[in-house]
Amino acid sequence: MKRFALSFLAAALVLAGHVHAQDKPRPLGYAKVADALAALEKNPDAKFSHPDGWTVVTVQKPELAVWSFVPKGHDAYPAVVRRIVRKTDKGTFVEMKVLCEAKQEPCRRLALQFQQLTAQMQQAR
Repeated sequence: MKRFALSFLAAALVLAGHVHAQDKPRPLGYAKVADALAALEKNPDAKFSHPDGWTVVTVQKPELAVWSFVPKGHDAYPAVVRRIVRKTDKGTFVEMKVLCEAKQEPCRRLALQFQQLTAQMQQAR
């Protein structure tokens, strides 16, 4: 079952992982990274931290969502990666979506980096 969950997770991340700013539809409901950040700043449930220059926003409701905004100077800036942890009767899954306004290659690398981090977290469980 764990292998199935990891395979499913990998497939879902590949399909949902990278969406360049010019592509449609908007996977996070925002046209721009700045719009997503502005909306989170208005959310009273949002908890902000700034590890290594990144802006990481955690929202517990209705599901655990972690938003990771790349810092200025990063190749993929401006970009945000949102990961939602979903618990079902079949296990725990992570849904990942990316909104990236940079060039395609840095956006692709960012999505791959987060896919790898998510897979490592899943294996460590």
